[in-house]
Amino acid sequence: MNVVAEADSTGNVGKRDAILEAANKVFLEVGFGAASMDSIASAAQVSKQTVYNYFGSKEELFAAMVRASCDEMTLAFAQAIKDSDPEKALRAMARLFVDVVFTPEKLAMHRTMLAEIPRFPDLGRVYYHSGPAIIRKFLADYFTEQNRRGALKVDDPQIAAEQFISMVTCNRLRVDVGVEPIPSDGVKQRYIDNAVNLIMRACRV
Repeated sequence: MNVVAEADSTGNVGKRDAILEAANKVFLEVGFGAASMDSIASAAQVSKQTVYNYFGSKEELFAAMVRASCDEMTLAFAQAIKDSDPEKALRAMARLFVDVVFTPEKLAMHRTMLAEIPRFPDLGRVYYHSGPAIIRKFLADYFTEQNRRGALKVDDPQIAAEQFISMVTCNRLRVDVGVEPIPSDGVKQRYIDNAVNLIMRACRV
């Protein structure tokens, strides 16, 4: 998680960003269930009350942590879609996405979250609506806009967005369970090229 820290008026790193960074570290080390607001406050070098001033609960803090990472990605996507060529834009967005998804940190967080869901059923919903759902909506909105512009003809933008993401990350399960290593740049590009080619052949006007 690369939260961009903002300096406050005193020149210190923003406390909110420090808490998010600390939460990411603690959740990865001990899991959601074992993590406490005390341990996160200690890692952020702030008081527990300060943590609660920014985040009302551990679930809210987890959601904010996921959302911060998601916001970084959607900002990068927004730059990628400035290219009016849908094929180039899709390739750029796909590359940004797989490069994040297959980082050791993101893989570790994903495994940690999946292991915790049986004990904390709401955690999966918090994660999905704070991160993946936002990315899928961004792509669905992009396909809708391409329909409006007449650049593509996508029958169901929402399903197309979900399928596109699934195509470029379809080897994630094998990586998650240790059957395959983190894919190389070349392997990532093969999946991206195939996914983009399929979308363009199906949806090109």
